[in-house]
Amino acid sequence: MIWLPFILAASLAHSQVTIAPPAISSAVLAEADRLYLHRHQAKNLEDSLFFLGAQLKATTDQPALLWRLGRSLVRLGERQKTKSEKFAAYTRAEELLRKAVELAPREPQAHFWLGIAMGRRGQTRGILRSLFLIGPLRREMKTVLALDPTSGGAHHVLGEMLMEIPAIAGGDKKQGARELELAAQLEPDYSPHFTALAEAYIAMGEKAKAKAALEHIAAIRNPADPGEYDENVQEARDMLKKLVD
Repeated sequence: MIWLPFILAASLAHSQVTIAPPAISSAVLAEADRLYLHRHQAKNLEDSLFFLGAQLKATTDQPALLWRLGRSLVRLGERQKTKSEKFAAYTRAEELLRKAVELAPREPQAHFWLGIAMGRRGQTRGILRSLFLIGPLRREMKTVLALDPTSGGAHHVLGEMLMEIPAIAGGDKKQGARELELAAQLEPDYSPHFTALAEAYIAMGEKAKAKAALEHIAAIRNPADPGEYDENVQEARDMLKKLVD
């Protein structure tokens, strides 16, 4: 039965073939992004969670859906009032984002939002209890930049991390400000870069630069993330008032 090994080999090879999940339509992804980007309106954030959850019932192996659901869960966690609710949302987001990274290791958004979920979980625990996350968080952002050198978001995260962590753990306010400056240069229509940059300048006593960063926000005509823009405008006004007083 010389042919038997060949049949077994062919059978084994067939069993190892990975069947690709059905493609997700651009319309589905566009709707998920629309709900997310307008999460400040009505119940769009909750609707985005429901919409993505329904899509994932058909197939659980879609990184484009997984990282978007993780992204919305991060934002949900930011809205929660208790630490336990925040922690639960961030932990679930991290689980989904790790799966997205596993399925699509070259998708920068999956790495980016995984880093954000890790960072938010760390902030919830407290900075001193979460210093072990610094290395993994830095690696995720470096991976994002290796995959997408134009990512202002990754520079933003690195900048805020350097501003917040103690010097003994690698914190460096000057380098943090430089990272935030890069974020602002790469994505001038993303308002959160400029509130964070202004805070960095204020921490270093550079009020004139802080004022310029805050005034830039009001000049943005097409915000990259409408969901945060109005809040950033008000935050900028409050910060400018304190600078003048």
